[in-house]
Amino acid sequence: MIYIILNFVLSAVLVWFSSFEDVRNDSERVKPVINIVLFLAVIAFFSAGAILVSLFGNKQLVTILGKGIFLLISWFSISISFYLFSFPKVRNGVATKILKLIIFGLSCFVIFSKIQDIDVSLKEGIKFESDLFPIFNASWVEIFFLFFAFVLPGLAELSIIFRFQAEKNKLYRQQLLLLIVAVPASIVATLLLCQTATKWVPAFSLLYTFGLAVLVFLIYKIVTATVLVDVRIVASSLVDFVFNYILVSIIAGILFAVLQPLRMSNVLLFVLIYGVLTGVLLVAGYQGTKYLRKLRNTRDANYSHHFEEDLSKLDYTESPETLNEKLSNIFAENVHMTFLDLLIESNENNLETMYSSRGKKVSIPLSNPLFDTALNAKINVIFKSHIDTKHVLSSANKELSDFFYETQGEVLIILNEGRHIFAAIVLGEKRLGNAYTDYDYSVFTNLYSYFFVIGYYLKNIANEAVVGTVNREIQMSGQIIQSIQENMDFIKNPKADVGYVSVAAHNLGGEYVDFIRLTDERHMIILGDISGKGINASMSSVILKSVVRTFLAETHDFKQLIQKVNVFIRNNLPKGTFLAGVFMLMDFSDNTLYYINCGTPAMFMYTRAYNNVIEVQGEGRVLGFVKNVDKLVKVRKVKLNSGDMILTCTDGLLEGKSIRGEKFGKDRVQRSIMDNLSFPSDKMSQFLCQELSDFTSKELEDDVSVVVIKYLEK
Repeated sequence: MIYIILNFVLSAVLVWFSSFEDVRNDSERVKPVINIVLFLAVIAFFSAGAILVSLFGNKQLVTILGKGIFLLISWFSISISFYLFSFPKVRNGVATKILKLIIFGLSCFVIFSKIQDIDVSLKEGIKFESDLFPIFNASWVEIFFLFFAFVLPGLAELSIIFRFQAEKNKLYRQQLLLLIVAVPASIVATLLLCQTATKWVPAFSLLYTFGLAVLVFLIYKIVTATVLVDVRIVASSLVDFVFNYILVSIIAGILFAVLQPLRMSNVLLFVLIYGVLTGVLLVAGYQGTKYLRKLRNTRDANYSHHFEEDLSKLDYTESPETLNEKLSNIFAENVHMTFLDLLIESNENNLETMYSSRGKKVSIPLSNPLFDTALNAKINVIFKSHIDTKHVLSSANKELSDFFYETQGEVLIILNEGRHIFAAIVLGEKRLGNAYTDYDYSVFTNLYSYFFVIGYYLKNIANEAVVGTVNREIQMSGQIIQSIQENMDFIKNPKADVGYVSVAAHNLGGEYVDFIRLTDERHMIILGDISGKGINASMSSVILKSVVRTFLAETHDFKQLIQKVNVFIRNNLPKGTFLAGVFMLMDFSDNTLYYINCGTPAMFMYTRAYNNVIEVQGEGRVLGFVKNVDKLVKVRKVKLNSGDMILTCTDGLLEGKSIRGEKFGKDRVQRSIMDNLSFPSDKMSQFLCQELSDFTSKELEDDVSVVVIKYLEK
């Protein structure tokens, strides 16, 4: 029964895989392989059916099903072989179709006129009877398998070898070379395995479909590869594999043989000793691999961790020139590229060189169709090798080719805010001619948020045109960031008195306070704490402030705005960044405050009717951790009357500790509200921060922000 189940499972997996890839991949070069996968699923299904029917002893039906499977196998071989004949181009002209039909017709002739009987059983595997071939001392079945398993694929392999010699494109040469090795190796390995295994267990021949699945999988992986393989990475991985697994396994096997006498006399002692020694071997293998990586400076092969660590240490208080140099050095040390160009959006709507490690200047119009194509495809990282391999970029192939020719680059990293492209990074080829790989692509994609922050900072904050008039002896970046943070649409409505205080523990921090005017009667108030401290956190705050205002221009749903902000934090700000706060919408037309709690630690309300302070906030989740917060956040509302008051704060206020380790806490906040109700909102927030300062008797350890809304009248 296991052979039936395995074939049915394989059939189901192949159908799922082909359906999944058919939706995801629309490349003309890959579509035929997906169809072949689906065809193999049919073969596996009929094979399982033939085995099942054989259990009921219906030999006639088994023979019919067997001949049907032979027909499917012949068409499977024809499809793969003709695909390999034309790869990397896909040709299916009239002549090709006619030749396919002729070969398929010959297979039908052999199957239905020269093969008499096919038997499938769990004891004997697959058996068949056929006439002898008139020329060679072989049966028609043997000739059938010889042709469709060796001759036809062999001719396809020869054509690949000739095309490999003539092909100029490096990626296609790599794919052709891999096909030259993978196709015959998988066919021969499958046949040898079946031949060898069936000597002991004949029924193993019923799993031939798994060998064909490996063949198709290898072809699929090769033809869908979009970047070149770096030989050093392969060699490095092979060394690690040999040292950490093969060597350990060999020694473990020798130990097992040496301790075999002990196993016969004392099993418990054997298990104990062998377990300890195996554990020591595993630890030694792991430590040895780490030592080897250190010796050969394996940043070449696995540099993601070092790269991210270096990027996170960039100091944005330094001058743009220094920051650019450090960024270039970080790329050079980890990626080993020959040059880095940083292009920034200019007033003329071009991307122009702000920094170049090779001293070359370029200017690329943002109206270039390649940028629209990349934005529509939601692709931020493009390799030169993608021009011919990523179907979604096909409409801009010429423009991309011209771009890489003009810049002499190999990698383009587009930095955009929505559909607004504000910067780009161009990387030259790697030193020693090594190729950019899938690993490089995944690293650049995963660390895109760091590139975004750097580009945004250099475009909007460290722009020479902005800071040129500022005294360079001053920490100009910090001043500009602070001025951006304080640029708000303060609420000027006779119905309310709104004030705030935001104090950074160390000059600049990640506190996020903003007032945004939507209409005369509607205002957005945002209070939050962005993870981290110092200028890096303040950079994230400035970026988020700009992005929220951009989202508000195109989003009219409160919860949708929160979801967009959540996705932006998760995808574009440095890893681990999150926002804990509250988004409030003040509607003076009906005296209602709508709010969504996004992890704010406290929100207090004073009601004149009850002369009491209560805590209101509802459920909420911080933004930036999960992909979708739509179901995790709720819109709540509070009706405000004359004399009512709302106060919300960040955790720096509540978590502040005295020298005895006691927290400032919510009770002190509530008492402060009651004691200072007669003062304006600005004074109330200032008094609260002063009370915190007196309570802690030392400098603040965390940033603190407080927003107070006093409702004056209906």
